[in-house]
Amino acid sequence: MTIRLSILAGGLLASSILQMPATAQPQTQSIRATITGGGGEGKCTFEVEVDGAADVEIHGDQGTVRNLSGRPARWRRLECNQPMPNNPSDFRFRGVDGRGRQQLVRDPASSGGVAVIRIEDSQGGAEMYTGDLQWRNGNYNWGGVGNWDSGRNPGDNWKTQIAPNEAMNICRNQVMETRGVARNRVTVRRGEVQRDGDSIVNFTFVNNMGRSKSGFCKVARNGQIIQFQIEGGQDRGRSSLNQALDSCQDEVARSLGIERNNVRVQHGLDPGNGSYLINYQAQDRTQRIRTGSCRVSAFGDVEAIRR
Repeated sequence: MTIRLSILAGGLLASSILQMPATAQPQTQSIRATITGGGGEGKCTFEVEVDGAADVEIHGDQGTVRNLSGRPARWRRLECNQPMPNNPSDFRFRGVDGRGRQQLVRDPASSGGVAVIRIEDSQGGAEMYTGDLQWRNGNYNWGGVGNWDSGRNPGDNWKTQIAPNEAMNICRNQVMETRGVARNRVTVRRGEVQRDGDSIVNFTFVNNMGRSKSGFCKVARNGQIIQFQIEGGQDRGRSSLNQALDSCQDEVARSLGIERNNVRVQHGLDPGNGSYLINYQAQDRTQRIRTGSCRVSAFGDVEAIRR
């Protein structure tokens, strides 16, 4: 695995590459929140077991723990009185229990509704960590991509699932936005509704190269897309920051016709709709230094390059 450390020095982007053994690959474990119901202020409480370092990511009613070092981190529980919206106001995080450090490293109000808490446990042996996330109001619209917003408030009864035709519209919009195709190029078909209320929607679209592609969306009962997969590709869950950095680095190298190691990348200020802004600095074939940025979708696709 390659870990990229980047800093701005003297106005130029400097980067050092650290090579780590393949055994250091992060491990992940996912969980769906238990929704207890109740209006008013939103709140989620998580409990994870950590022996080293891990990131806890919460988005809507989904939780993921990513192991960064030490033994694999494990979920114990995730309880919310409502799914966390994509633009929560007055968001607060509080570490409740655990001997090490808990720090909010990604605020959901500026990252499309994704909260990331980093836990660092420097002492030997596993430790249980508990944390509270709280917010006021917000909606579930994420720039038209992968979410549903029809006026439902966060305090409404989330045991009521969306209608199948709403899930189909959400999936169609997802394909249009992430693949850059017109509405008349996308066909959606209703799939099964699973026991937990999630809806499967199958789709086919014709891309800008005239090729037909198929896949499916898995839409949660609250209208959020929790899985997006295109045939022949991997599960298109939300891309990590490292994947976004890699996507930008690869695309800049390809467009300039240079080696990948001649491109340095750094996380910029995200647009706030779930996508990433990645700044880059590259040395082209004439030894000229080029700078610019990539906008990378929440699913890892480079949507635009600015030079």
